[in-house]
Amino acid sequence: MRADKLAQVALAALVAGLVVFGLLTVGGPGKGRMEKRDQTRLSDLRDLSQYVRCVANTQDKTLPDSLAPVQTCQRELRLADPFTDAPYRYERVSDTAYRLCAGFEDPAWVSEGLIADLDLATGCVQFTYTP
Repeated sequence: MRADKLAQVALAALVAGLVVFGLLTVGGPGKGRMEKRDQTRLSDLRDLSQYVRCVANTQDKTLPDSLAPVQTCQRELRLADPFTDAPYRYERVSDTAYRLCAGFEDPAWVSEGLIADLDLATGCVQFTYTP
């Protein structure tokens, strides 16, 4: 094999190896789609948290027992995961604490980069309400 052909083959192999390494490192398009879906779920939980605070502020500074709609806090809320249709969960922990939960596809990614207090086992984030 001639030297210039050998150099082309070596360069092509190097480029292919770098592409494969890059995809393994960042996870590829599937990982990106998964992260985007988890970002949507997290955004929904943040919207629900704002709703819970609104309800508490308008109802004697008391956390609601459920995410039932109330007249004083009219908002467009998504109460279920748009990708799986599983309902988001709300749990009143105490008079000033509550949890919102979702089925994250990659909870480790969510807790590392976006929210540190995510319970990896349950997909729940605990919030504190200060009247």
